[in-house]
Amino acid sequence: MTAPTNLYQAPSLRGNREDLIDKIYNTAADETPVTNSYGKSDATGALHEWQTDTLAAANGANAAIDGSDTVLEAQTPTNRIGNYPQIFTKRPGTSRRANLIKKAGRKSEQAYLRAKAMVELKRDIEAMVLSAAAAVAPTTTVAPRSAGLGVQAAVNPLHGAGGSTTAWTSGAPTTAPVAGTARAFTEALLKTALQNIFNATGKAAPRALMSASHKSIFSGFTGIGQTNRVDIGRKKQAQVVGGADIYVSDFGNVEAVPHYIMSGATNVFLDNPEYADLAFLDGFKTAPLGKSGDSERELVTVDVCLALRAPNTFAKIADLTA
Repeated sequence: MTAPTNLYQAPSLRGNREDLIDKIYNTAADETPVTNSYGKSDATGALHEWQTDTLAAANGANAAIDGSDTVLEAQTPTNRIGNYPQIFTKRPGTSRRANLIKKAGRKSEQAYLRAKAMVELKRDIEAMVLSAAAAVAPTTTVAPRSAGLGVQAAVNPLHGAGGSTTAWTSGAPTTAPVAGTARAFTEALLKTALQNIFNATGKAAPRALMSASHKSIFSGFTGIGQTNRVDIGRKKQAQVVGGADIYVSDFGNVEAVPHYIMSGATNVFLDNPEYADLAFLDGFKTAPLGKSGDSERELVTVDVCLALRAPNTFAKIADLTA
């Protein structure tokens, strides 16, 4: 059918009001479960340091003759290790008019961008923690970098052929890991990593951080047998169990935590939040930048590093197929 001649139709109208709701939808992942679970501490210098120590090997043959003289034992000093706080920044700026014009979903464009920058900085810190980036010392021309889990978890690494992580017993870990031959993520590798942590500390790692694809592989681990059962009543719909969140190991329960930032990652980290801190040289701050025109500009900063207080309570399974 065709419209009648001279019918005044909607596309000809000039006074249409816009149909724009007063909300902004942002579905980008903004959770930071790893750093949210870590402790918070203060850093006071360009190099944040702490000490680790260990006990002598257990000696069941430790026996002394009654009345014997004493010879002092040689002592091993503590390890003094550290990391460089990294300066994370965002630099939002808007024109004067951009803040004056009436907008949907926010009043001040600059305030909206400032709040968004804060969330982005939290994700940047999360990405640093989950990285294999080595520490970088600051100079007048080089920005400091904080080493991530991939470098600090150097006590119990499991690499593919030819891969390695440099031992870390003093200063900041400034050497990046050497990649080895890629291999699949397997239950055997997970069990070996858990055993290594237990042998070193007598403790279990409570969770494993991994990519979504490695989480799917994790859900296929069979353990000692398929024992999951879902009881279905007559009036209940059947359920398909296709995922697993907890691995009950010989050394304790391990929670599998998939992370969106680890998409494509080649590492799985066995993580112990009890022994990890974010050391802040300076917290989240905003400061106005000097006027250079008809605009408003701000600098948003946070100055922080990752500090694994007891690296031997962590492990990594490296060189996995992504």
